[in-house]
Amino acid sequence: MKKKTILILLLAAVFPSFLAAQNVQQILDEADRSFELDGLYSESTLTVYKNGKPQAPQVMEGYQLNDSNGTARSLSIFKDPPRVSGTAYLMLGDDLWVRFASTGRIRKLSSSAKKNSAAGSDFSYADMGEGGDSFTNDYSPVLEGSEKINGEDCYKIVLSPANREAVYEKMIAWVSKGDKRYLKVEYYDKGAAVKYMTLEDYQEIGGVYYPNRVTMTSLTKKSESVVETTFIEYDSSRVQEHFFSTSYLESIR
Repeated sequence: MKKKTILILLLAAVFPSFLAAQNVQQILDEADRSFELDGLYSESTLTVYKNGKPQAPQVMEGYQLNDSNGTARSLSIFKDPPRVSGTAYLMLGDDLWVRFASTGRIRKLSSSAKKNSAAGSDFSYADMGEGGDSFTNDYSPVLEGSEKINGEDCYKIVLSPANREAVYEKMIAWVSKGDKRYLKVEYYDKGAAVKYMTLEDYQEIGGVYYPNRVTMTSLTKKSESVVETTFIEYDSSRVQEHFFSTSYLESIR
């Protein structure tokens, strides 16, 4: 322990940004715990608002489970209304497959296609498919300062792409200083902010706090999309290993 402490102090003296980088990653690691629950089953509704008018809510079931290597896997299946019933998103690590209800066709999406709108909403395929994998995993963080969001003191963290799997040009995340929760995330493309996400109504489950209401607001059109969790179960027996495969996608009706 002594040697480790001395090493950190030496690195901090030689590289002033060392401790800052360590600290910002610790902040994100703590905030990410909200999205890393294993064996999670959820029921939720997705409501798209266009010009302030709500469209018919879309009902979804979600499943999350890590594999033996700790890689996050998630499956989202749309159940209602009939026009979207059978649409599904399967995420295995950074790989995302979509089953289209209209044709029953299954397609693996490229990184560029992941930013397209999912289910006619302001969420992208990547946003909807993240599941138990933190949406910051493919980005490098830099602590830019502090700001207030809804009256709460927050860390302002800039996230730049760290690899080819990063979907967005840049993101800015605001994490509350007190309880280390994401309150807002802003997404950039072609040099400009294109949308932002707010996370609210955190409730305790599995020893961590999970946001039961997530809103994505477009900055390029008059629309926003709201996902509200209506039921959630941790370490659920409803989550089965065989769900996380393309063969299971083929069986969905």
